[in-house]
Amino acid sequence: MRINRPLKQRVKPIANSEWLRVVESFEHLMEERVSDETPRTKEHLFDKNTLAAVNRAYEVTLRYYTAVLGGREHDERAERLISRLWQHAGTRMRRYDAELARKLKATNGYWSKKVTWENETIQEVWPHLNAIRVCANRMDLTLTNRFSFC
Repeated sequence: MRINRPLKQRVKPIANSEWLRVVESFEHLMEERVSDETPRTKEHLFDKNTLAAVNRAYEVTLRYYTAVLGGREHDERAERLISRLWQHAGTRMRRYDAELARKLKATNGYWSKKVTWENETIQEVWPHLNAIRVCANRMDLTLTNRFSFC
């Protein structure tokens, strides 16, 4: 006697995205730097210019992601701008994490790969970018409160 089982619906695998791995690494670094176990020193916190570069890249990226997920067509110009903004943030990050800075460079091919800009990748990357932003905001508050002389 054969048992009739419902067919399992195949889940479309998410493409292997190097961008997703880079953002996950970035998130890990940021969370490590703002954790309660990490001392609050200038060596562990990012400077204002680095935080500004990260926040700018985040803002433009999320605006673009919102538009694409809302049905807007992909825009290569916007994607190149986002790439440049993250590369700039990577340049600023060099003294904090040289490996991450290297991964954000323009020479990495993931910026031009379609998978980087697919809706599935956007949805996977989104929460990591939000976590990066939260950490950046926590660092900014810590810098303002801890190292200001006003």
